[in-house]
Amino acid sequence: MSPDSTPPDAPRPPGGAATPAGPARPAAGGASSAARPASTGASVPGAAGFSAFLQLERSARHAETVQALDFVAANETRRLVAYRQAAVLEPRPGRRWRLTAVSGVSTLDRDAAYVRWLERVAAALGTGAEMATGAAPRPVAAADLPPALAGDWGDWAAPQVLWLPLVAPDGTPVGGLWIARDRPFDAAETVLLERLADAYAHARRALLGRRRRPGSRRRWGRVVALVLLASALAALALPVRQSALAPAEVVAADPLVVTAPIDGVVAAMAVEPNQRVDAGDLLVRFDDTEVRSARDVAERTLGVAEADWRRATQGAFADARSAAQIAVLEARRDLRAAELAYAEARLARVEVRAPRAGVAIYADADDWVGRPVATGERILTLADPDAARLRIDLPVADAIALEAGAPVDLFLDAAPLRPVEARVGSAAYEAEPTPAGVLAYRVEADFLPAATVPRIGLRGTAKIHGERVPLAYYLFRRPIAWIRQATGL
Repeated sequence: MSPDSTPPDAPRPPGGAATPAGPARPAAGGASSAARPASTGASVPGAAGFSAFLQLERSARHAETVQALDFVAANETRRLVAYRQAAVLEPRPGRRWRLTAVSGVSTLDRDAAYVRWLERVAAALGTGAEMATGAAPRPVAAADLPPALAGDWGDWAAPQVLWLPLVAPDGTPVGGLWIARDRPFDAAETVLLERLADAYAHARRALLGRRRRPGSRRRWGRVVALVLLASALAALALPVRQSALAPAEVVAADPLVVTAPIDGVVAAMAVEPNQRVDAGDLLVRFDDTEVRSARDVAERTLGVAEADWRRATQGAFADARSAAQIAVLEARRDLRAAELAYAEARLARVEVRAPRAGVAIYADADDWVGRPVATGERILTLADPDAARLRIDLPVADAIALEAGAPVDLFLDAAPLRPVEARVGSAAYEAEPTPAGVLAYRVEADFLPAATVPRIGLRGTAKIHGERVPLAYYLFRRPIAWIRQATGL
């Protein structure tokens, strides 16, 4: 008799007479004849049985997925031992089991009564720890189950059932094989099934990979999640130094502003931008045509006034009227002398010289040549190149609490990888619009004595460090400020 042949005691179709195991019902998935137990024929004897065992072991070890292995265990085991129905279950966290494959069924219906009953039976047969200590095949009868499950034995099980725990070599339970049929299992079949179950367990463990025992996996997952959550909350409480980024420029520490001494037109700029000058060097020359002419006119007018005064003085001895005019002519002579002195003073100012040594700071000479200026108008700045400081425009949106001496790192656009250290010297209380149209606070910082002072005029980005605050405040300061501005809370 072949393994797939149907013996005389095979179950009748649905609606027929009841078999010794009870009325036939759909197994897993509803009303399909393929879901009912199939064959209870005789087992394969002798060399043929051993050959079938080797083929099953080879199929198990060559399965590429757990689903393929469960299919072999549920359906192909019939090549070695005849049975009515076989099912593969896997342990789940807690005392639960999950049905993964049933012989003759391609798709399982999780809501089927047979599926739920068999999963409860597997849970009643023993936990994972009991399977790890006793992995031998176990005959199962209705008397071994709780009354609630034993009452449905005649509906869902055959008279003879063999439970084969699938336990990996390291003692980890990876599943169970449920085999049901009408006649008892003899010793030879039990030994073959035990060896085959060991091969199934080894292959299943290899496909599942190393994992924790069911039940402990969820507990360890919760522990890890709690540890990660606690670590995240603890990290948010860590104190970090608050910081802000703002545009910055290197400016002179004590600049000397050179302004126009007279009203006039700039004739020439005697120095180039950023040129070093010494005290007394010529900086700016004004057009002296008008001033020189005014001096010449004042000089001649003074000569006329002096001649009139002398004539009146000499004639005073003979003419009383000349004596009366001496005082008026003398005052006129003094007035013309004052006008000449003023004209000469203006002429002396047409050349502007450096009052001290430094670097001439201005944009371009072409912007000034030929340009009329008024007295006091700023032309250029003299600065000491070794006395520079940092000017920072801190936007109002990024403003943080600053204290004198707070550290500052300057990242120049010309050398962004070499920060220059400085310390906050002062900060403005009122914000002013910058040339870029951004409302910002003016912050002045001094370079450290050990730092290399950058050239005046260089620009970059300054990172200002404030007081220490919790990491949560550092990360969510801007969102909190935006929410308060948007909602008014």
